[in-house]
Amino acid sequence: MNNTNVRKTICAALAGLMLTMTGCGGMQVSTDMHIQDASEPDTIIEPDYTAPADNTVSVAPLSDKAFEANGVKPDEEFYAAYRNYAAEFFKASCNEDIKAGNNAMVSPESVMMALGMTANGAKGDTLAQMEAVLGGHNIDTLNNAMQYSMGKFMNSEYVDFNVANSVWVRDDSDRISISQEFCNKVKNSYDADTFLAPFDGTTLGDINNWVYNNTNGMVPNILDEIPPEAVAYLVNAIAFESEWETQYTDDKITENGIFTNAKGEEENVNMMYSDEYGFFEDENTTGFVKNYKGGEYAFMALLPKEGTDMADYVASIDGEKLNKLWSGRGGDASVCIPEFTYDYGNELSDELIAMGMELPFSEGADFSGMGETGSGALYINRVIHKTHIEVDRKGTKAAAATAVEMTDECAIYTDEPINTVYLNRPFVYAIVDTENGTPIFMGAVNTVNS
Repeated sequence: MNNTNVRKTICAALAGLMLTMTGCGGMQVSTDMHIQDASEPDTIIEPDYTAPADNTVSVAPLSDKAFEANGVKPDEEFYAAYRNYAAEFFKASCNEDIKAGNNAMVSPESVMMALGMTANGAKGDTLAQMEAVLGGHNIDTLNNAMQYSMGKFMNSEYVDFNVANSVWVRDDSDRISISQEFCNKVKNSYDADTFLAPFDGTTLGDINNWVYNNTNGMVPNILDEIPPEAVAYLVNAIAFESEWETQYTDDKITENGIFTNAKGEEENVNMMYSDEYGFFEDENTTGFVKNYKGGEYAFMALLPKEGTDMADYVASIDGEKLNKLWSGRGGDASVCIPEFTYDYGNELSDELIAMGMELPFSEGADFSGMGETGSGALYINRVIHKTHIEVDRKGTKAAAATAVEMTDECAIYTDEPINTVYLNRPFVYAIVDTENGTPIFMGAVNTVNS
């Protein structure tokens, strides 16, 4: 979203609308936390920190509720809706980069968790639009599904899977008073601690260090600044690390392989060859599934028919297509995967608005379930998303972080295999949950020399 430089005049009547902190505002903050003096001018906070080795922050959480893993698996209707959401979100957020021949990757799961937490503070039409974009189910169904996913991720036996959520609220009762009910709800369903913080340089370091630690260092930071109008952040972090179920031996790796990029140029790459069971195809796709250790998760590769424009191919992907390819997998294939690694980032406001989430980004939004503000307005300003992917002979490392930035109205930002699938040209991939075939990460590789 490119309207972050437009500023609105500070509300003249703000002083008369001051509210005392209620709900979780009664919790105490640790004594080492710096409180910004009220006389200090609002300034953009720039990062000046080094990520620590531990996972500490300088403020105390506001809810003592415990996360409760519900163990209730969502039904197929939910997963069908999730696949539709994942496909539409992937297309909306990555389309321009794919057209330009760049690599791209998003985590639909990470964004759903961050926006799911946010939706717990929404009401009326604001909530309805968020529910529609996030798959069309009501907030209770969404919470239960995310609660199930959290429990499953944390209990994975063979995959190093970390997923974490947090909420950060400006420590200024004249600006915002967070609801204790909201704090308890996101803790119970998303295991999200809520922190009351000064939103100064210390807070910038705390949020970025929290992301760094919870993505195992793969996403170094999520915020470049804390603008004066920001009153809350709802943050998700996901880290995935797993070895292949069947490892590559040296004789299965060609160090001078060729990958033809989106511009038709040849790039030298380490190419990994194997025979896999899990071949699939349709009218414009051939692909395969390669399991990670334990078989709970898998790498799903979709290779467009030769001569197909990559952007056109991505535009053809929807939830039904993903489900048919996943459900139709079977048979052997001789395959190869290039080793690759890259980072990706995007500010998702425009894309989410285009998908139908208009009201949550406007002053007409109703987030009264999250808290009250001195100005009487609370809405989403930005949704920041960053990802990282590494695929090599040992396995895969992937991470994502999503931050939803909330603002008040003080400022506005308007046999021998018979099939072959060689990933030696641009392709789409997903890291999927094999229990239901839903993508946790989705990406496209246009070049291996990023």
